[in-house]
Amino acid sequence: MHKLTLSIKPNLNQMKKLTIPASDGYNLGALIGQSGETTLGYVVISPATAVKKEFYIPYAGFLICHGYIVVLFDYRGVGESLSGELSNSDAYIHEWGTLDMNAVVNFLVHKKGFKEIIWIGHSIGAQLTGFIKNTKHVKKVIAINAAVGYWGYFPFPKKWLIWSLWYLISPALVWLYGYGTMKIVGWGENLPKHVFMEWRDWCLRKTYYMDFIRKELKTDKFYQFLVPITFVYTSDDYIANDKTAPLMLEFFPNAPAQILKLDVEQYTLHKPGHIGIFRKKFEHDLWIALKQIIEA
Repeated sequence: MHKLTLSIKPNLNQMKKLTIPASDGYNLGALIGQSGETTLGYVVISPATAVKKEFYIPYAGFLICHGYIVVLFDYRGVGESLSGELSNSDAYIHEWGTLDMNAVVNFLVHKKGFKEIIWIGHSIGAQLTGFIKNTKHVKKVIAINAAVGYWGYFPFPKKWLIWSLWYLISPALVWLYGYGTMKIVGWGENLPKHVFMEWRDWCLRKTYYMDFIRKELKTDKFYQFLVPITFVYTSDDYIANDKTAPLMLEFFPNAPAQILKLDVEQYTLHKPGHIGIFRKKFEHDLWIALKQIIEA
């Protein structure tokens, strides 16, 4: 088992609040942090579905202490980017890419002077990067556990649990409450109903979000996206697995890309699963391994 150690402790008070306006006038809640006047680089951590930006503060602090300027943000309808009552939100999940990610890149480039941005996308936070237009300012994408979300590609018995959630339990809860009740099913933060139902629609298809890409870009894949991507998936993640992670890579056919399977048993006895790699208990092993991948 590889045990890597670094003594630097993140100072979580280094992050300050930002408001990032999108092109449609919607304001996104964000955080920015840096440790000094100089920087090794600019990092954006783009969250997974139903995960608030604050979840990533510990890992952001780790990167800040190693010389990076780091930005976290919430997608519309989540956390500090929720305007009004959740049940009244008209946000869609595709807008997290077409509007929110573009807003973050444009704001950081034009208002904060960012350049050569390292985009750490967690799950949906990497899947939707193909909608970013101003890619000349994005140096690379590190895609963490990004995968095609079709339920039938998950291992038994998990796939039948997910099938029941998509087809039976969750639609009934959306009808009852007026939003995606992610907390009830143990999947993170509650989501606006259109976000949830569009995401559900993608996850019921073997082609995932290909139909929306066709509608938005008039093509079936992100052929125009040329930014280098490193796809990283953890060996214990049933969502990003040996089938679904390589399938996501196929949506970026012209991007210089590589895929790395991180064998977590070589580093830790704990199981990070789909989202856990950013938890503080992995600061002496998986965090350092991830930092090495970022800097490769």
